[in-house]
Amino acid sequence: MTAQHTLKEARHIGIVACTADGAALCYRTICREAERLMGAYAHPEMTLHTFSLHAYLNLIDRHDWDGVAALMSRSAAKLAEAGAKLIICPNNTLHRAFDLVESPVPWLHIAEAVAAEAVRRKFRRVGVIGTGIVMEGSVYSHALDKAGIGHMLPEAHERTHIDRIIRTELIAWQFPEDSRAFLRDVIDRLRARGCDAVILACTELPLLISKDNSALPLLDSTRLLAEAALHQAIPAWRNLGSMEEAPFLTHSITPTN
Repeated sequence: MTAQHTLKEARHIGIVACTADGAALCYRTICREAERLMGAYAHPEMTLHTFSLHAYLNLIDRHDWDGVAALMSRSAAKLAEAGAKLIICPNNTLHRAFDLVESPVPWLHIAEAVAAEAVRRKFRRVGVIGTGIVMEGSVYSHALDKAGIGHMLPEAHERTHIDRIIRTELIAWQFPEDSRAFLRDVIDRLRARGCDAVILACTELPLLISKDNSALPLLDSTRLLAEAALHQAIPAWRNLGSMEEAPFLTHSITPTN
């Protein structure tokens, strides 16, 4: 299959964005990884839409998940109108509202992409690091339980500090060294408690934590969601990508008529 033919056959990817760095990192990852199959500078057509982060944070702070889902649904409608055939959301916290979203095209779920990779790599117990909503809610627990993978959270005081780092530093484009050191220590303690990998369940975390400064193998939700999108968008991707055939990728928001 030629690069031109692959480009013609690729499905249009829609991106429902929320935080700037996480969305940008996911977009860049899709562009770079697509070159492995499609050739230099080639990638599927993509459209990104976002409402103001201020609007999302106001709704999240009020625990108004119907309101969050309404914004995501409006983004989905705009992306579908632009021609998107599948949608991803490179923001873990917004997946708290995933089941409330209405969409004319299917979505991929970030936690299911991560769980599939954990199964592929034969991890047995993983740590989860993200916002308080993600760590303490069901965004990852359902997907990991379904995959038969145990999971562990940082201690309560650590979760509070991690949430603060994400909410006041990472989404504000600040990456202080003391926060990097704190997260490195959290990962060390998760390893000591029996974890064999850690999920970076915030799409900004790869900008602070990498395989070079982590005591555990990383399950990077940003990169894995990008790979899942390519797996679905490019017919020949599954022959080259790191993810094996993954039936969960057809499980998504049921399109509305």
